[in-house]
Amino acid sequence: MPKLSDTMEEGTILRWLKKEGDTITAGEVIAEVETDKADMELEATASGTLAAIEVKEGESAAVGAVLARVEGGDGARREEKPRRDDDGGGVRAEEARPSKERRRDAEGEGDEPATRRGDERGGAARDREAGAVKSSPSARQLAEEHGIDLGEVRGSGPGGRIVKDDVAGAIERRRAPARGRAAEEGREAGGRAAGEVREPRGERDDDRARAPRPTREDRPARAGVPVAERHALSRMRRSIAKRMTESFRDVPHFAVTTEIDMSEAVRLKEALKTSGAYVTAPTYTHMVLRATALALRKHPRLNASYRDDAVDVHADVNLGMAVAVEDGLIVPILRHVDELGLEEIAAEARRLAEQAAQGRFASADLSGGTFTVSNLGMFDIDSFTAVINPPQAGILAVGAIKERAVVRSGQVVVARTMRVTLSCDHRVVDGVVASKFLEDLKQLLESPIVLVVHGR
Repeated sequence: MPKLSDTMEEGTILRWLKKEGDTITAGEVIAEVETDKADMELEATASGTLAAIEVKEGESAAVGAVLARVEGGDGARREEKPRRDDDGGGVRAEEARPSKERRRDAEGEGDEPATRRGDERGGAARDREAGAVKSSPSARQLAEEHGIDLGEVRGSGPGGRIVKDDVAGAIERRRAPARGRAAEEGREAGGRAAGEVREPRGERDDDRARAPRPTREDRPARAGVPVAERHALSRMRRSIAKRMTESFRDVPHFAVTTEIDMSEAVRLKEALKTSGAYVTAPTYTHMVLRATALALRKHPRLNASYRDDAVDVHADVNLGMAVAVEDGLIVPILRHVDELGLEEIAAEARRLAEQAAQGRFASADLSGGTFTVSNLGMFDIDSFTAVINPPQAGILAVGAIKERAVVRSGQVVVARTMRVTLSCDHRVVDGVVASKFLEDLKQLLESPIVLVVHGR
């Protein structure tokens, strides 16, 4: 079992795409694995015959555990587990990546992502089994467990792809009539106990499925609050729950907020879009990422981590970009962002967003972050305070750009402003450092021409 993210401790085999006795080739996708971050494809590290599957579908295994055994063409028996770099720092990307074709075609937004092409290459067997219905591995697994025909489920994911929530909805719709009958029978029993007169059961069979939810007065008295539904946490949500609890418990947070005049940034964004100067038109998020990277280079204390009563200041600026997925939040990493231009950041961020939509990443895309940016501006949120992603020392929460009244030279005028909040680990930085960082971030975004200049 390869370690595919910083926080991964174990993974679950969702599906074996090969069976014992099949011939496999090194680099071929042979299984799908659910990690704490995403569903990943497992590639064979050796060619030969799949002699034995040690971990069955639905079973979990710790990182480093043997998943299968392969008999090579030379007669040697080889374990199907990842080789590590000399320093033991993780799985080599070429041996534990979700897809061999990770490169994004930079010819334009409308081009088909390389991830999808790799998915078609590695997923032909899955398509045959699922009737060529586009669906995520977790959706297929849940559908199999509950006997749901994916051909009858409407997908809400990219390109009509069926995700786990779509299957869960189909399961709930199938259960609704049964719940209605149970509720009706419960009310009938309660009514008889209370001496109420009820109409004959046979006259009401057709209406059971449409029975209204019982009101508070209808429900029989019981200890505690009734539970309408109970949902087991996915591996991703369990990881989020664990890490956020640890963060709030162990990291002394403090937050500072500032308001940034984005009027010039708005004009720059529109000018770049209409000019066609960039293949990938930058968004406000890309501008914030670029400005954050430059500000971190000037304030390296925030590009740091608290470890074992010491502060590690990182040499690289690797920004985490919080992205919402079907069952939670994932933070893919843009590496060496301070060395990238605005267009390069836009292209890389878009590639990672496409990977998130597909639910498949390379291990390098999910590890090694030194600071995180979380943007909820697209949801019309004025401002919010984000929780630090340990062991990072800070996270920037970005709100919406809105027209607001501001005072300039004693006059009230309308400006397009944005509020950002920086959450900090007080063990690493103090308020003065955080304030100076926001001061420089504000200056960069209010004079955004600096953001289009590439270089150190």
